[in-house]
Amino acid sequence: MTSAASSTAAAIAPPERRGRALAFVLGGLTLATALGLPLGTLIGRADWHLTLWAVAGIGLLATVGVALGLPKVTLPAASLPDRLRPLKQGRVLALLAVTSLAFLGAYTLYTYIAPALRDATGGNESLLTLILLAWGVGTLAGNIIAGRLVDRHDTARVLTGTLALAALALALTPLATRALTSALIWAAVWGVTVGVVVVPQQHGLIALGPAAAPVLLGINSSALYFGVALGGGFGGLAQEWFGLAPAELGPVAAGVTVLTLLWHLATTRRPAVQAPATPAPALADHEKSRA
Repeated sequence: MTSAASSTAAAIAPPERRGRALAFVLGGLTLATALGLPLGTLIGRADWHLTLWAVAGIGLLATVGVALGLPKVTLPAASLPDRLRPLKQGRVLALLAVTSLAFLGAYTLYTYIAPALRDATGGNESLLTLILLAWGVGTLAGNIIAGRLVDRHDTARVLTGTLALAALALALTPLATRALTSALIWAAVWGVTVGVVVVPQQHGLIALGPAAAPVLLGINSSALYFGVALGGGFGGLAQEWFGLAPAELGPVAAGVTVLTLLWHLATTRRPAVQAPATPAPALADHEKSRA
């Protein structure tokens, strides 16, 4: 499915299974992260050009697969004002801020993960690939676990526990990355927290406005990548301004994650107001004709 169609399918899933539906929608991206990052690192050992050719080749295969294997999906067009209307809701903005801040914290460190792991790997790229694989497998496991958790427990509590565990893992970075064994365990645990975060966020957004799910989840993805971009820049500035070693970015990232947790706790106490729906033009015309 396209991302918009996938979002709609998740939105109309029964509430008791919506978390697992969202986890399934994210499963492809998570699996690509789990396998793509270590595989790209491994291929790049021989020649970094090969990594780029591999990306191009896999992208071409994906294009052919989409063209041949997926049914045609037509969704109602939404104007730019319709797409931006949910941003008028304070609760929606609060959730999007949590998404951006959570990934800002994670990518403050992850952008510089190779030099941060130098003590554990001794500069050996095969060992770096192994640790990245542990992180990726942890992320995939977190994604799967998250779907079941949000179907059985309050999404706000799931996110609270996840952010607390992420902050602890990040704070321990300078100690955990000194040896290979501890780095593997640390990477897997941290990966689980990264894999969990998005699912309760998306679940919360759909609960606010089921009819506007494609728009809300699209905006949430934008917020995620905004946080990723900010995290890389923030990590670089932290090293330049404060003379930090890459592994010392872990406590900095933990500080950002704690701020995210505090923001999350403060905003979840507010009463939720449903985001306005983004009706299909055809449905709107039908309602007018009935009137």
